[in-house]
This record gives sequence, structure tokens and C-alpha cells, in this order.
Amino acid sequence: MRRNILFAAILAMISAISANAQIRGLRQVELKDWQFSKDGISWEDVTIPHSYNAEDGHSKAYYRGDATYKTEFRVNDAKADHFLVFEGAAQKAIVKVNGVQVADHRGGYTAFPVNITEAIKKGINEVEVICDNRRDLDIIPVESDFNKNGGLHNPVYLVQMEKAYFSPESYGLYRLRVETPEVAPNKVSTVVKTKVVNTSNRGITVNVRTQLIEADGSLGYQADRKVDIEAFSEYDYRHEFIVSGLHLWNGVKDPYLYTVRVELFEGKRMLDIAETKVGYRYYQMDSENGFCLNGRPYPLRGVAMHQDMDGKATALTHDDYRRDYRMIKELGANFLRLAHYPHNDFSYQQADSLGIIVQTEIPWVNVCGVNARQAYFNNIHDQMEEMINNLFNHPSICFWGMWNELDSWGNKDSLQGGFDADAVVYQTGKLYEFAKSLDPWRYVGVSDDSAVKRPGYTDLKVDYLSENRYNGWYYDAGNLEAFSKDMEEIHNKMGVTNVSEYGAGINPFSHVWDPARVKKDDACHFEEFGNMFHESYWRQIRQMPWLNFTSVWVLFDFPVSGRQEGYMDSDNGETFKENPARKYMNDKGLVTRDRQTKKDVFYFYKSLWNKSETTVYFTSRRLKYYPAGEDLHLKVYSNARALTLYQNGRQVEKMKGSGESTRVIWQFAPLRLKTDQDTFKVVADDGTTDEITLSRLR
Repeated sequence: MRRNILFAAILAMISAISANAQIRGLRQVELKDWQFSKDGISWEDVTIPHSYNAEDGHSKAYYRGDATYKTEFRVNDAKADHFLVFEGAAQKAIVKVNGVQVADHRGGYTAFPVNITEAIKKGINEVEVICDNRRDLDIIPVESDFNKNGGLHNPVYLVQMEKAYFSPESYGLYRLRVETPEVAPNKVSTVVKTKVVNTSNRGITVNVRTQLIEADGSLGYQADRKVDIEAFSEYDYRHEFIVSGLHLWNGVKDPYLYTVRVELFEGKRMLDIAETKVGYRYYQMDSENGFCLNGRPYPLRGVAMHQDMDGKATALTHDDYRRDYRMIKELGANFLRLAHYPHNDFSYQQADSLGIIVQTEIPWVNVCGVNARQAYFNNIHDQMEEMINNLFNHPSICFWGMWNELDSWGNKDSLQGGFDADAVVYQTGKLYEFAKSLDPWRYVGVSDDSAVKRPGYTDLKVDYLSENRYNGWYYDAGNLEAFSKDMEEIHNKMGVTNVSEYGAGINPFSHVWDPARVKKDDACHFEEFGNMFHESYWRQIRQMPWLNFTSVWVLFDFPVSGRQEGYMDSDNGETFKENPARKYMNDKGLVTRDRQTKKDVFYFYKSLWNKSETTVYFTSRRLKYYPAGEDLHLKVYSNARALTLYQNGRQVEKMKGSGESTRVIWQFAPLRLKTDQDTFKVVADDGTTDEITLSRLR
């Protein structure tokens, strides 16, 4: 395990391509309107992004098979190079143009370009994409605790090039890489890389202009360079420059972004343009002192997130991402684990602009069996390469993840056979070296659930280990405090350590009023137990400053066809009713899948992390009814300095400080209902209020 790994990070966000945009010499169109069919007979009109598991994904058995998308586009100049750029086609895709197969892509979450020049004709052309989300033992993910949705769930673009252009096949989605080998407060070195393609039958001389542009649009640096390119050839362009006194990208406090732009000219005619947002910063992980950003301690505390939403599955729009990131900003998190696969590029753009640091990963989860074929490990390397090449420029990303929980229920005879620990150690070493060859600056690590207990795992070649801990939920029944004990052992053996998952199932509509009954219940998933779980874990996290990052599992509930738990609702703690809508769901989220209900623990973390506004929130607010004559144990999450509680308009208690270690959990003295329906109001010292109404159980 490496310790004290310090490096200057680079990185950059590439500006989003807008639909029907024409950026001077580069012509591109977002292909939104398609026809869709599962059987090749019945067709329906759909808009991309689209997943064919949007409706059936929340069920016991969702569709696993192929489906076809087709659309048409017009070409006016069939001699020019044309590309289709897919931001993600799940889980594998065959692409045809005018009946000619032009690509067979294996992996559902990474962007890939397809050169369609030889298959097009002048006039109307048809593109057909056959997506397939069947289980494939040679493609990750094989088995997982999340659904493997199918479809064109990320945008698709048609791009027409001039006779010379920046290649979309070399440096990812936006054709440009920006590296910063050295970042310091007073000096930054920048390396700009791209590949110029000359498709003409004669040599040409082009001018490549490199610019660094301030956030306000002013020009910070510019250089022109003449390049001679032979006919039908490519040129690897590299330009390095040093600028002093740059404005650093400083996390959520100041996520300052520059733009690096490269322009391609022949004479005065512009042939192409590519650009990327750049955030200059340096950071360090340490086995004892935790994470530092730009030379200062910066503990990373946040949440994990799937690319998923009710009624859409993985096919989220830009508006969906904006809404989700508004919630993340409201929460006050400064860290995201975007799991268990690379998310849509726009998601990382949001993180860049908000200053949220990210760990993202390839979908090598749960499976590494003794019968795994070489094709499986080849696919793992392919997906790692595509993830890094496409997302390299994002300043938010500091961590690449290689795998998650390989020694699990996914290793069985019906798949790749029993678990192969030796293969994990060997293949992790190979993958680590490969990832570092693609990106020498970022950290590369893994997430597991008991690494120190696996044979040979202490020899894993990684920069960090992240633990998925569920003490008191999946194991150590009733002993939440075992979390810190286990983490201390892992830290002592592995060095640089993080917590990539911790959480408990929470049904926000399932409650008990009796504190003695607050415990884990697989059918109910009481909200009160979830609150207690997170409160306990946070108290323990506060005592472990060596944790570089921690992420709650998970921000939003998400569907899992193999789960049936937490489906019993109660608003009185006495009578429970089955709710089919809660089945087939991993309900560890802080927010429900439809984004309509923020659970109590959302406000617990908001009270802890969001210092820009006062939070005052009654917990168990959906527990509407209480038995007559029983004590009410009112609890509030708040970051206020003082709270005053009122019952039916009458002041009953005033507290100065919460009186406990987190400083945000306020437990008032027991009360009883005065009438059949009482109103309770709590007021913070700055006037922020919250109010609930509770009734007697009849």
C-alpha cells in the first residue's frame, strides 16, 4: 500500500456539445429522435436518452435481451469524414449504417466514436443500433446488486469533419487532453495534446492555436504553431506552456475553471475547434492525516450515487442531472462516489462546476471466478481505458476505481465458478499498472467489504483501499460500534483507507413510536433505525480523521430485481400494510427514487455539512399517530445554536446547544399529547422554524 502519495493533478472539463450546434469548421448534430423495437416488427418513436428498462426495471424480473434503435440522417458531402459518437449504449451494441456493420462495442457506460465514412452515401442514410443487456460472462458487469439496463441511455451525435480535424478516436469524447505535470501556488505547467488528421491527398500546412481563457472570457495565454502534415496521415500535437499566478480550483469554496481551446487553421480558414474546462489543483492522500487539497486539510465527506431515476432508469436528461446536483449542493457534500460505472459526462461537468471531488469506477463488481476467460480481463482493461480517456479532463475526478466487492455471491458455478483470490491479486496488479500508464497522476484503488480477511489481499497493488461497511446491518447484529473497531484494524494493515459505503435500509413510510422496538427489521426498514444507524456511524467517523473520504450508500433509492425488503408501511407504529411499490428496491437512499421524499437522514447530513443555511427539521414526521398516554420523544436535526420548542403555541422547552458530540441531534424531554391533534413548532435562534402535527391513535 502506498502512503503519502502527492501529485499535481490536472484536469479539465470539456464543454458539452449542444444539439444542432455548428462551431465554425465542425458540424455536429445530436440525434435525438429514433424508432425503437424489441421484436423488429412493432416500432415506437422514442427520444434519446432512452432505456428499454425504464418501466420494467422496478420489478422482480426486468427485460434482459436485445432491442433495436434506428434513425435517419442526411449527408451532403459523402467524401468528408463522418463519425457517430455514442456517450453510452448498454450493455453492448452493434452499429450498422445502411445495413453495413461498422462497430461492435462491448460495455454499456463509456463513450465511443464510430467512423462511418466508408458506409455513408450522399443523401439519406439509416443508422441502426442493436443494444443487448443479456448476461455475458466476458463483459463487466456480469452480476451485481443493481440492474443492468439496456438502451441508448446517453446522447448520440453525428459529426462531420473538414479535410483536417482533431481526431475523436485518440483523446476521448472531446478530442483534447490537458495535463498539468506541475501545479504550485505560483507556477503551473500545462501540456495540451490532440491528434490532427489530414484526410486529403496532398500535404498541408496548418496553424494550431492554443489558448488559455479566464472564467470571465479574457485571454490568459495564446500561442500559434505551424505544422506540416503529409497526405492521408496523422500528427500528434503536443504543446507545453508555463504560467504563474493562476487561480486554483479549490473545491466547493472556489471551483474556478479556465478554458483551454485549440483551433485548427489552413491560412485564414478555420477547420476545427476543440475546448475543455480546466481546473488547476494539487492534492494528497495520507494514511494518518487524511486528504489535503492545495496544501490544506480537506476531509472528503459525501455520498455515493447511481445513474438512475424512477420512470427513466439510467436514461437521465441534463435537467435531471441539474436537479440532482442541486440536492447535492443543498446537502453540503464535497465528495461523490459515482458508482458502479462511469456516469454520463454531464454529471462530471456538474461536479466540476460545483467543486465536488469525485471517485468513479469501472463496473468490475462481484465476479472473479476460477473459470474467468482472458476475454473477461481484456474487457476490464478496455473499459478502464475508455473511462480514463473520456473522463480524463474533469478536475472533479481524483480517484479511479478498479473494482468493487469481488468476493461475493457473484462467484458461483452458474457464472465463472468459485472465487479466485489469486486471480484478483494478479489481475488487480496488471490493471493498476495499465491505469497508471494512462493517467500517472490520479489515485487508483479498490472498494471491498473485508479486504484484510481475504487471502493475499494485503498485497494488492493499489494507492488506496476503500471499505464498504455495514456493521449492525448485514452483520454484527445490534452492534453498530463494531464499525470503528473494524476500520481501525483495516487502517493498521492497509494504510491509506477510506469508507466507500455505509448505510441501512430506510423506508420513510415505516415507523415505530416505541424506542424499544427500534431495530433492524427486513420487512419494515423502520426510519427510526436508519436514523440511529447514521447517527452512530457519524460519531465514529468523527474519531477517525485518517479517513480520506467517506461516502454514504446511497443518495437515491434504486431498483434491484433480486431484493424484496422494506415494503411494510405504518404511520402509527402499530398497524402495518404491505406496499408493493417499495419492493425490489435498495432503499438505503437519503432520498426516494422519485426524488419526492427526502428522508430524515438527508437533513441529518445537511445539518452537518451545509454551513450556508440553518437547518431545523423534526425527525419521524411521517409517524402521524401516537397512543394516548404514551411519551413522545421529539428529536430535531439542526445546526442552530439554540432551539425553542412549542406545543400548541405554548413554549415548553428551550435548549442552548444539542448537548451531544455531533452538535446537530437535539433530543427534547418527553412530552404527551394534550388534545386529539397537537401542533409542535421548533424555532432556531435566527428565526428558522419547522412544524409538525401529531394525532392520538384511535
